[in-house]
Amino acid sequence: MIDINTRLSQNSVQNSGTVKNRTEKATSEVAGSNQQASSGIRISSLAQELNAAQARADARDSSLDRDALSAKASDIRSQFYGSAYQQNKDKYDAEVPNTNDPAHLDRAKQATTYVNGSGSNPFKGLAPDQLSLIIYDEGGTFTMNEKRAALDEQWDQTQAWKREVVAEINRQWDEKNGDISDVLKDIMDYFDNLPPIEEAQYDSSWRQSLQNNIAHFSSGRSNSDNPGHTVIPALNKYEP
Repeated sequence: MIDINTRLSQNSVQNSGTVKNRTEKATSEVAGSNQQASSGIRISSLAQELNAAQARADARDSSLDRDALSAKASDIRSQFYGSAYQQNKDKYDAEVPNTNDPAHLDRAKQATTYVNGSGSNPFKGLAPDQLSLIIYDEGGTFTMNEKRAALDEQWDQTQAWKREVVAEINRQWDEKNGDISDVLKDIMDYFDNLPPIEEAQYDSSWRQSLQNNIAHFSSGRSNSDNPGHTVIPALNKYEP
């Protein structure tokens, strides 16, 4: 697994389409060192599990509208923290995946160790869309502590991305006389490539807000204030 800071280049947001790359490693991170099944080499258990989770996610996303997806996400996330989690913590720490696969058993054990404050996150560097599959899967494949570990990694990656966005906004603000429309377009691309259950957690006005800001800043009517106050709120969603 590679560290997120090596995946997000120092100027990632300024290059066209680069924001999309956060969601374009769905296969490479898991199966990059494995050959296709037709070669006779076994695909990793995690890759197989994610393929099955993707099928379940596709079925869920096609059956729920945006509001229902948002409610589903909120309900799932509420299980990860607070009293709902603490009341069942002993059960979650003892939870073992329903599998005989040694790699998955080891991963689940590592996740439990990690969420209890020791060791490393087994999902460090996993692609964002794969993390989402683990977090919101209801197929019983992943333990609660695996989901919490995936959620922690998602948080770290999202915060790293936000920091780069802010840095790029400030760079373009200084170098392009206040025109930050290019980075706003990249943010739009980022939102457009989120899994539906992730996109549904943002305010439904995010697209119109970004479009208005793109038109505003590209017209040369930029404010003298730091642009963050008009843009950064659009990056925020519910986070526990």
